[in-house]
Amino acid sequence: MCSRGGQLAGGASMYDEDGLFSDRKLITMATVIGNRYPELGYELGLSPELLFQVKMATPDNLQHQVYNMLVSWRAAQGPGANMNTLNNALKRLGTSIQYHNIDLGMDFSVYTDTKHTR
Repeated sequence: MCSRGGQLAGGASMYDEDGLFSDRKLITMATVIGNRYPELGYELGLSPELLFQVKMATPDNLQHQVYNMLVSWRAAQGPGANMNTLNNALKRLGTSIQYHNIDLGMDFSVYTDTKHTR
């Protein structure tokens, strides 16, 4: 479970030292978002042009597309690219993502086994 401040069980964090989502967490999230990522990207404030570029950069690899969309969102929003913002966008889409049933205390759940995230 996630406690306040983005801390996970075992003291791991879903954020880097600078307060942004870590690359490892973005990779993990990319594995569960799937092909609705353009809709999510729009909800997160990314432009259609950017989302097209993301798709064309790796047209045959959905996970890379999703990851690159999340990296673009993090770069554009900085500290605003956080779990609350992501969760709100997912709610507007009527989506909740579950993965390995390990919940971060939000609707968006990701795999957080600390032996795989160090």
